[in-house]
Order: sequence, then structure tokens, then C-alpha cells
Amino acid sequence: MPFMQANVIIISVVRDHQMYDTCVRSNPFANCHTLCPLDNTRENKTIPVRYNEFLNGYDFSRPAWFVFCHEDFELKQHFDELDTLDKNVLYGPVGARSEFLFGLFAMWRLLGQITESNKDGSNARPVGRLVPTSTPVETFDGQCLIFHSDLIRETGLRFDEQLSFDLYGEDICICAKERHGIPSHIIALRCQHWSPGNPQAARYNQQLAHLNVKHKDCCYTGISSYDIGGKPGIRRYASSRIKKFLRRILLRER
Repeated sequence: MPFMQANVIIISVVRDHQMYDTCVRSNPFANCHTLCPLDNTRENKTIPVRYNEFLNGYDFSRPAWFVFCHEDFELKQHFDELDTLDKNVLYGPVGARSEFLFGLFAMWRLLGQITESNKDGSNARPVGRLVPTSTPVETFDGQCLIFHSDLIRETGLRFDEQLSFDLYGEDICICAKERHGIPSHIIALRCQHWSPGNPQAARYNQQLAHLNVKHKDCCYTGISSYDIGGKPGIRRYASSRIKKFLRRILLRER
């Protein structure tokens, strides 16, 4: 079967083992691969720290696709396309990018589609927009990130341990692009996130402020933020372009 050709390791930080069993361990689309649950019940470390512990301890002589996903992320199909994908690209099922209409109006785009639900599975609803695999985005949400081990070995990419639960997915996309020219692309997957996905405002804003300083010379669009980084973002940039456009019209009319 095509989906068994690729060596896939699914890595999850686990505190709710019942949820992990439901979404990952008992899931036939996941448990046909190598599962690597990182038990976080005794010592509650942050997700980036746990992920880096896995990477720092991995034997990179064994090539594999790494799937970093939350304990409440459920695959609903096999990874049929992994063997055909570029190993020098970051992948995720849902991402964001900014687009400009007529060079003036900035639009935030959520690309890739996922089902979101409450923790008990109720109120399931599709979120995002269906797009083909390899559609480029600027950043991904951290609920599911897919990298090849060769890319990690060659670049030394790691997760930012100053982040706890928010924005580490967006950050690693920015670091990959800015430092190594590595793009981020959607992989079209049927999947469900058993969480409404609403970040805690105070924690999120604190970590966003950290990234705005860290990436002071660039600006990226994120899942929950129009602007990540220190440069003027799409809202301000679009506004300035509209002002210049209107000023040009007014000057011509005089």
C-alpha cells in the first residue's frame, strides 16, 4: 500500500491519555505508523521543549517523516502523498497567508481545511478552504507540523523554547524561510482538531510580543494574527497604499 512506503513517526506531547487514545493510539490512520507519545503528566514541560528533546535524541541516520501533532489531532485518511513530496519543504494541513486585491486591499487567507469540534466531539464544523497539496502559505498552526528528518538534520532547525503553547508553529516556518529559504506548503489531509482552538489572550499576546522582537526585520501572516514580526504588516501596509492611491487621484483632479 502506498501509505506504508514512507517511514512516518507521529510525535505528540500527551497529558490527556484518554484523548490521545481516541485521536491517535486507536486511530487506524495513525497507528499503522510509529507512535511517539511524550508523556507530560509528571513533569509539565512546554511543547517546544518536549519536541526539541525528541529531535536532540533522534538518530538521524534513520530517515523519516516527523509528524508533530497535538494529542487531540485526529487523522481521517492515510498519508498517501508523502512519498511524492519535496523533503526540503515544511508541510501542514492548515496555514495562512496574505493576499492583495488590485494591489490595495489586503486579505487574510486561511488555507487548507480541517474539522474543528469541542473536546467531546460536538459542534463539529469545517474551518478553512480546500486547496491542493503544495499550495504555498506563510505559516502553519502548531496543531500539526510535518517535516522530513533530512531537512532537520541539514538545517538544525529547532522549536523556540521561549514559547509555551502558542506560535511555535508559526515561528519555525519563519525561521526556516528567513534563515534557509525553506517554504511552507499545505498538505491536503482530512483531519479533525478536537478543540475550538481559542488561544488564551494574555499568554498569546506575550508570546506574540516575543516574536515581534525576534523577527524585527520581517512580517508574516499567522493563523491567529495578521502581523507577526517587527515590520509594518498587511493592515498598515494596505492602508498606506490606499492612502497613496487616493492622494494620487486627488492630485490629478486638481
